[in-house]
Amino acid sequence: MNLNRKLVAAALPLLVAVIWTIAKLGWLGVVLAAAVGAIGWIAYRWAVQRQPAEDNSHTSLLTTSGLPTADETVFLELSATVHWNAVKPETYHGDLARELVLRQAREVTSRWRPIQYSLAQHELAARIGRPEAETPGELEVWATDVLLTLPEAVQQHLAKLDEAHRDGLLWEVSAVNETRIRTYLREDALRTPASAVVWWLSQHEGSVERAVELADVLTRLSRLATGEPAADGAVDLESLIEAIENLAEQARKPAAHSLAEAFEQTGLTDLATALRDKYKLPTLRPIVDHPPDSEPPEPSRETPASAERWPAPAPQTAAAANGRASVEGPPTSDGARTEG
Repeated sequence: MNLNRKLVAAALPLLVAVIWTIAKLGWLGVVLAAAVGAIGWIAYRWAVQRQPAEDNSHTSLLTTSGLPTADETVFLELSATVHWNAVKPETYHGDLARELVLRQAREVTSRWRPIQYSLAQHELAARIGRPEAETPGELEVWATDVLLTLPEAVQQHLAKLDEAHRDGLLWEVSAVNETRIRTYLREDALRTPASAVVWWLSQHEGSVERAVELADVLTRLSRLATGEPAADGAVDLESLIEAIENLAEQARKPAAHSLAEAFEQTGLTDLATALRDKYKLPTLRPIVDHPPDSEPPEPSRETPASAERWPAPAPQTAAAANGRASVEGPPTSDGARTEG
């Protein structure tokens, strides 16, 4: 092939010179020489084929794990076919080629979240899919069949975390919505009994008579929603306890006991129980020694044991009584006796 090139290159100038000589002078010789030169050049391009460049590329399979991600606790796995083309084919450059691919892979994956590993794979394949060399004229490296994966256990863990995160966001939204509803009911809809009635009418248009029937219920609902004291003279336990606490310490339990007994007698057992629990008061009930439907036992007419144990005093004689009277003397005008 090189010989043919040399022959064609030598023949063309000679042919031009011959035509120029034949034409001698004039523009016709110039035109003929240009035409012959162009035809010769075209023939040369078609006749002479370039030899294909010698392929000095090599390949190696790369599989590794531990590629970093934006999450420092999660790592990716890489699989790729590494290609390299060296200026000196007799030298083995496989380790250097794989290291160049790993360096670029670490730079790409470290910017992506683990759940986005598929996007990182596309960027990495585009980046290392074309031949590149660290310095011109030296080793060219590229990779094909790039595949990034997450371990199965890590995928399940990330899926659970993502689900928990979404559930938490949903709960927060629900809590905020519930807070807004409570605020609206307390500060607007049920702020006063009148606003409670109007709010109920807005929910049940045309039910005016029913709203009148529920006026008392809506009034109580408004008071409960806004924390106002109970109406119609109802007993407020907190206010009652506050009043008892204002007493002296030694007077608190007796007062609480008296109030608890009074509440229980009037049927307010809940208040009575609350007071007893608050001040740790015992529940006092009358102790009955005999059945309620039977008569109490009559007192015993037998001589008690104390009478048998202690003898009755001896009767005084008349002489002793007269002697005592003579000693004490007759009574005076003021009732006192004079001693003889």
